[in-house]
Amino acid sequence: MNALFEEFSASSAADWKDRLSKDLKGITFEDLCLIDRNDITIHPFYTDEGEHKESNFTHKDWSICATIKDIDPKKANKKALNELQNGVSGLCFEINGVQDLDVRLQEIQLQYIYTQFHVADNIETFLANFNQYLSAQSLSLVDLDCRINFDPICHLIEGNAFEKEQSKKDFLFLFQHTKSISIDAQSYQNAGANSTYQLACCAAQINEYLHWLDVSGKISELKKVHISLTTGTDFFEEIAKLRALNILIANLFTQYNISPSIHLHIETSNCYRSAFDPYSNLLRDTIAGMAAVLGGCHSLLIHAFDQSLHEASEFSSRMSRNQQLIFKEESYLSQIADASAGSFYIENLTEQIAEKAWTSFQQIEKDGGLIASFEKGIIKETIEKQAAQWIQEFKSGKRVLIGVNKYVNAKDEPKASTKKQESGLGLKLISLTEELIESNA
Repeated sequence: MNALFEEFSASSAADWKDRLSKDLKGITFEDLCLIDRNDITIHPFYTDEGEHKESNFTHKDWSICATIKDIDPKKANKKALNELQNGVSGLCFEINGVQDLDVRLQEIQLQYIYTQFHVADNIETFLANFNQYLSAQSLSLVDLDCRINFDPICHLIEGNAFEKEQSKKDFLFLFQHTKSISIDAQSYQNAGANSTYQLACCAAQINEYLHWLDVSGKISELKKVHISLTTGTDFFEEIAKLRALNILIANLFTQYNISPSIHLHIETSNCYRSAFDPYSNLLRDTIAGMAAVLGGCHSLLIHAFDQSLHEASEFSSRMSRNQQLIFKEESYLSQIADASAGSFYIENLTEQIAEKAWTSFQQIEKDGGLIASFEKGIIKETIEKQAAQWIQEFKSGKRVLIGVNKYVNAKDEPKASTKKQESGLGLKLISLTEELIESNA
């Protein structure tokens, strides 16, 4: 085979550019370049620049997740068991108030699956009850692939009350029991931020907690960092974004001389999910989900395609599971780590996103860190400008949302939602459908 290739002369980037100009009758390489939302120039082709990197990540498989929202413990348990029996390997529980964990978790073997617990309040009570339950099962929290979602900075970003000293106290209390930290950085993309700024804010959010641990003298005890992000439909960019996150986090950990493990949990973005022509959401979520897998997620939640219309049905829950089962059982995406490694375009894009995100992260730190920057209004203003520009691209037709601004289903009767998000300090979450329908009203 090598002898065969030796018969052909190698072509340089300059050779390709010359050929391109000849074949397209004067249209140059530069004429075909585009500038994306991150202010990165996208070339019409990429060549091997001779620098071969190692894989960005080494794990192959991921956990297929389902959300369990039911308040009633028996109903929650029934749904959880049904999801597990039909292919799910991770459960995301939403916990409100006092919970009967013995009923909710009956017959669920936590030691074999990935779990999340979104605790609305009273973290100390939940942790005490949970540890009591685990003790009765001869289990220990630190030995489980389990995340207790407690991210007070996320509450600040969402516009909720934030008391820094009390939040720090609660954070350190939970850390003492888990030796891990959890960061929910989903709001940045769902509010319309571009990829580089999403990563910059995510890194700054992590850095706030690392600083708290460092000041408290506990940073050497950190064993694991859980990060939640979302992916959208810019397929190659989303793959590169997640790969770039690994570079950013490695740089950040170097500053503290630590090397905790990372768990990257991804959910499909809510921005583009539409109540109109809802089956198109299946295609959008498939793109976002595949990007998450190829970008190196450890767990993935694909939201129900009809979530904009009502609570997930049995059918839509099944479709969300099956999308990921197809990734694994038919596409074999769980059989290789970092499948996009070596792609000239994705490697180049990964590096550029990482560099720009790090620069933005450094600026946030110069402004006092994420908390100070947000309280000054810098974060919100930056994201709102990015979101406004993004929305305008859909309004002008430069970007397409099938069933909403192009190929509209004649049977749909688009109407703007009566639900309005109150303006305030929190980030305004974006629904592209709402923005486009309101502009046509």
